[in-house]
Amino acid sequence: MTAEPFTVCKYGADAEGTHDFAGIHNFNESVYFNFVDPISQLGGLVRIGNRPNLGYSETSVQLTLPGGAIAFRAGRTPCETNDSFAGQGLEIVIKEPTRTAEITYRNTVARVIHPSLMAENGRIALKNAPSEECEISLTYEASSPMFVINGDGDGDCTPGSSTIASDHYEQFGHLSGTIRVGSRTWVLEKVTSFRDHSWGPREWASYTGEWLAGWLADGTAFSAYGEYEPSGVRVSAGAVLTTDGVAHPITDYKVLTDYAGESTYSGRHIGIITAEGLPTIVVDGSIRHFVPVTQRTEDRAVRMAQMTVDLAEGHGGWAVAEFLRPIRP
Repeated sequence: MTAEPFTVCKYGADAEGTHDFAGIHNFNESVYFNFVDPISQLGGLVRIGNRPNLGYSETSVQLTLPGGAIAFRAGRTPCETNDSFAGQGLEIVIKEPTRTAEITYRNTVARVIHPSLMAENGRIALKNAPSEECEISLTYEASSPMFVINGDGDGDCTPGSSTIASDHYEQFGHLSGTIRVGSRTWVLEKVTSFRDHSWGPREWASYTGEWLAGWLADGTAFSAYGEYEPSGVRVSAGAVLTTDGVAHPITDYKVLTDYAGESTYSGRHIGIITAEGLPTIVVDGSIRHFVPVTQRTEDRAVRMAQMTVDLAEGHGGWAVAEFLRPIRP
């Protein structure tokens, strides 16, 4: 076990555990991992968010399958503590802080052939989809140090005024292990992965913005955020991790797209990333999977369009993206 924490930010090994939630009504502590295998075209994300003051934890398991279908499960587990990250058959355990983690899942998933059905009638789409047994056993290994998205060292999740979390760090790595859905099993060996850990107050805000976690063919990785403030001003944050392990803060992230919250979308989008000390990075994205998910509260709703993306033109590679668009409640 390596004694030196693998981090370039204010968060270290002691931040990898859970945190005090007393006095914060809308407290949420969230751990999230995604991955993309450009060879098999298998991708996925897992997330657990503990909301002890609201009495539950949230669990999401989403696999993007070769051919365009998804395997999906989301649900809540009664929980009034913040002692671990487990629910609905999913468990995430940090084995070596700042470096390795274990992800296991054993439960069913719904195989949704047409993910666009998730936009307006998600519960009906899941209810009518065939159910299949699913087992996930993955080991995460960090390939970059932990970092924060804002160059000033602030742990806030987003660059704008949205309330997502007060503390937050991210890290790139690799996943190895197996995933079984029904009768088919995939073996993953060091596929590209991204993780984050956040805690503090969370509101699902109905803002317009984009997030992109990507990997270029030369090994460069980046996590880019952009959103529009209520005033219309665009704000950006994130970091580009070069192959020497240096995190270059992102100063500007523009997205050229006409996506406006539709339940289906097959167009291209171009991201322009400016980071300190680096040439401008232009990523031209062609969507492989498109999964529209709707987050609703009493007074607002936001379409979270999740997608896997093939990067072409100037920089080849692949990415996972989320586009957020306000929609009518």
